[in-house]
Amino acid sequence: MTINKKYTIEDIAEHAGVSIKTVSRVFNNSPNVRQQKRDLVLGVARDLGYRPNISARQLASKRSFVISHFHDNPNTDYLSEIYDGMRRACSEQGYYAVAEKLEPKKGSYRHALLEYLLRYEVDGVILSPPVSDDNSVIREIKKRGIPYALISPGKKKKDGINVFINERDAGRSITDFLIERGHKQLAFISGLDRPAASLEREAGFWEAIAASDIPKKNVLRLAGDFSMQSGFRAFEKLTKKAPNVTGIFAANDEMAVGTIVAALRAGKKVPEELSVVGFDDSPFARSMWPTITSLAQPIDDMAHLSTQKLIDWIHSDRLKESQFEFATQIIVRDSCP
Repeated sequence: MTINKKYTIEDIAEHAGVSIKTVSRVFNNSPNVRQQKRDLVLGVARDLGYRPNISARQLASKRSFVISHFHDNPNTDYLSEIYDGMRRACSEQGYYAVAEKLEPKKGSYRHALLEYLLRYEVDGVILSPPVSDDNSVIREIKKRGIPYALISPGKKKKDGINVFINERDAGRSITDFLIERGHKQLAFISGLDRPAASLEREAGFWEAIAASDIPKKNVLRLAGDFSMQSGFRAFEKLTKKAPNVTGIFAANDEMAVGTIVAALRAGKKVPEELSVVGFDDSPFARSMWPTITSLAQPIDDMAHLSTQKLIDWIHSDRLKESQFEFATQIIVRDSCP
């Protein structure tokens, strides 16, 4: 019977021709190792099929090697892209990505956060809207000295990592896009009011309307909650309140999908009679028929950078940079060519 040998860091050091201390530094993601030597050690470990003892690593370093993402968002595509970006960065650095939905109590996520931190150790935290706008949560994280990153925060924090797009400019540009295509009767389907990012998108919409020659009486605001069902309901209200609307800006792609499905069921031709644009450029936008024109924000890349910078902060024990703005672009597809 063949017994597979369990290799140790001593074996890795011998095969790589480096010291045991160097191997240990590589596995603990120390910045004091040249990239060439790091690649050599990791390559040898991979070839030998080495698997580190996670518990021993945690005990030796006094770290959990866990980055937690706290959220409260019904948009599954958005959350999936954040997790994919986190997971890529974590796997590159030997960390683990965890996602946790927080339930608000009395308008705050603080209690849910405290319950989680009582049960689990984390090295770093990522917050996305609307949790990234809850100051009581941020205060508790800072009180415990946990490095944190905010994705699309309403207000930037100087003592944390902020990764964002210019939501107002994005809302304005996609509204201008509709106006430039000759639409004079417009509707905006809002997301939840709590995330500041959602309010900024809407502010951009109204700024574009104010700068145009479209009278406000030709513009309708419909309340949504970022879900597909709310897009469906918004179109039903639209047919009663403003049946002559020809252009719709939905604050995310899931609501755009719901709007288009409802329109097609009602016999409306998209885009011939009704043009719809979304926001996020999610898989929904690319796989739906008709495909959806959408403003792309690189959520995966934003989450990846957030996690990278968070791990850098953990290793160096200091925050080097705090502000990271990403560019956006409108991806033109069938729903509004």
